[in-house]
Amino acid sequence: MQFFRRFKEKVLNSGLYQEQKPGSSSDFYIALGVLLWTVAEADNKFLPEEEKKIESIFSSTGKIDSGVLPLVMASVKQAALERVDLFTFTSEVSEELVYKDKIKIIEDLFSVACADKELDETELEHIRKIANLFHLSHSDFIQAKLKIKKEYDL
Repeated sequence: MQFFRRFKEKVLNSGLYQEQKPGSSSDFYIALGVLLWTVAEADNKFLPEEEKKIESIFSSTGKIDSGVLPLVMASVKQAALERVDLFTFTSEVSEELVYKDKIKIIEDLFSVACADKELDETELEHIRKIANLFHLSHSDFIQAKLKIKKEYDL
């Protein structure tokens, strides 16, 4: 849990966490930030649409004040630049998340990948790798992909 702990501390210090609702999982938001960024970079072209989608996902949680969003994004970017070892990170995070949160992360990953109205093969494979590391069923992976592709008319 060394990487996860370091990243969590970095994000906590960034102001990501405002008042937490009872039962909310801070680990979900930490995992989400790193994984969203790695998917956005998977095809070696980080587009403004992808960054806006990441910001939108964070904003929609209601847990991030718009005033600290730039700091949160900078923290996530910095952590992602440390070249996340997906196996180690998802293994550590997976222990802390319930199955439905893992599915939600996969849906959000597809949202970022589809933000430019295209699901690149490298992004798809990156998301598939994460879904496998989360031990999600193939059926849940496919359902998440189809759901988000439908939302983006792809």
